[in-house]
Amino acid sequence: MASISHLMKFSFSSLAITVVAAACLLVDFSLKNWEKEERVIEWDVHSYYEYLPAFFIYDDLKFEKSDYRLSDSRYLFWPVFTDDGRKVIKMTMGTAFFYTPFFFAAHIYASVTDYPEDGFSVPYKIFLLLSTVFYLIIGFDFLRKILSRYDFSDKIIATVILLIGLGTNMLCYASQSAPMSHVYSFCAFTIFIYYTIRWYEKQSIKHTVILGLLFGLIALVRPTNSVIILFFILYGVLTFSELKKRLLFFLRKYLLVLVMAVCTFLVWIPQILYWKAATGHFFSYSYGDEGFFFSHPRILEGLFSWRKGWLVYTPMMAFSLAGIFFLKGELKKFRAAISVFMIVNVYIVFSWWCWWYGGTFGQRSFIESSGMLAIPFASFLKYLSDKKIIYGILFYGIGIFLIWLNIFQTYQFEFHALHYDGMSKKLYFKQFGKLDTIPDNEPLISWPNYKEAIKGNDCEARSADNAPAQINSLPSSTDKKELGRKTVQLKAYNGKFVCADETMNNLIIANRDSALGWETFTLVLFENNECALLSHLNKFFTVETGQEDELSATRNNICKMGTFLLEDLGNNTVAFKAGNGKYLSVNERTLSLFAKSDTPSTQEQFEMVVK
Repeated sequence: MASISHLMKFSFSSLAITVVAAACLLVDFSLKNWEKEERVIEWDVHSYYEYLPAFFIYDDLKFEKSDYRLSDSRYLFWPVFTDDGRKVIKMTMGTAFFYTPFFFAAHIYASVTDYPEDGFSVPYKIFLLLSTVFYLIIGFDFLRKILSRYDFSDKIIATVILLIGLGTNMLCYASQSAPMSHVYSFCAFTIFIYYTIRWYEKQSIKHTVILGLLFGLIALVRPTNSVIILFFILYGVLTFSELKKRLLFFLRKYLLVLVMAVCTFLVWIPQILYWKAATGHFFSYSYGDEGFFFSHPRILEGLFSWRKGWLVYTPMMAFSLAGIFFLKGELKKFRAAISVFMIVNVYIVFSWWCWWYGGTFGQRSFIESSGMLAIPFASFLKYLSDKKIIYGILFYGIGIFLIWLNIFQTYQFEFHALHYDGMSKKLYFKQFGKLDTIPDNEPLISWPNYKEAIKGNDCEARSADNAPAQINSLPSSTDKKELGRKTVQLKAYNGKFVCADETMNNLIIANRDSALGWETFTLVLFENNECALLSHLNKFFTVETGQEDELSATRNNICKMGTFLLEDLGNNTVAFKAGNGKYLSVNERTLSLFAKSDTPSTQEQFEMVVK
């Protein structure tokens, strides 16, 4: 009977993990982002992933063999530059370790099919998406092992897995926004928690080595995640006197602590060697002016703002936080470890200059700690199960609604109905329940001021750099009368939207499948069909005569080469003649814009979408 009961319990949580994994795959297959050139290996994923193709395919980790324009349509590699002009990958390589087996599987598949073996074709994208689901399953399996050790029923474990897997932005980052680093960190966090429990039961060399390697990997994925060490230190500590005993315990076990530290260092050796080869230094800070402002963290904004508030877009986790107060009996071992970790983690996460973490769905930096927060969540559910049935009905009704809301908002984010970084209260409620972007939403968008934020100021603050550009800075402006401004997007002959790409020094390039902030411009109209164009950073489009007449958006003031003659070709199609008498044209190979054409033929024509 016991064995049959165990199988039944096992099947509930197994079914829950299967449902969550299937939901992630369903989102993947419904969106088919691997078919879109600019998706999957995008934004931060470039910097996590590019270690693998750069080393194993192109043999060019220092990016010396080319300008890394390795495709007709885009830059494949996005390194940053050191002060002495060397190129270095911005992110550490921890996430690439998780990618590696799937990268090789994709490479083998590409080698026996007609897909390019370039590290970026369809098989590589599909296998990366599959890798996220794979590590999600492992993470939830270890979570099940943790919870089962503390006599939670399998139904409660299954419920926790379903509510976290489907009711938080874990779902988004295991599907729509995969393969960002967070699900991989969730997996590593959960295994680390499991072996922390095992280590305090038995301080074996095996458990010590596993913990050391895991801690090294967690820190290598995202260095700020090294705060997980607080959980290891404080697990089982209930009072200050016990904390003193714990520190003395570590002193007695100094050899094991040393082994753990050595294992952590071993994981970092490849990164240190890479930095030395790429920059000449064993350690490198590749984030430039980006940094932390510990004197004024944006905690309230990070938790509750409409822009990216964690508990606004992931309200399910409020029950988990409440569950900390219900950690009773054996579960008290977790109370200090989880509480201190969360306090320190919240402080660090929201001290980062870009506390909203760019164009993301909700606060992605808390996904990794979901495994830890699942413990008080389960405790809350257990407490609820002992109360009147009406409370259970109310909670599960809320839980089902939040699961629906999370799934719906995942699709809203994909279809831009949830603005990637400019949500406001008014926009949220106007957009609520609608998959399509509402008309005329521009006035409701609360654009963050990145230039102020990177200096540690409020991202809502205004400065001269962020204010609308002034036309009176125009040389000979007395004969130029501004007639008006329009918000526009431009689609080139290849069907791609024109973009002012911040990652390429605000180069103007026609390579985007959809139009968001970087693809939205201000068209300033003058008399005699003259015009100027402003990027999302309020920088003027200018033809750079010293760079083969390439177009960029880097100037604060307008000049002759930033003024264009706007020619209406009919059917919402326009052409732009620059100050050198040449038309703006899209280069077939690089998709960058240049002022080099004498006539407005196909590559010089742009469909103008007025917002």
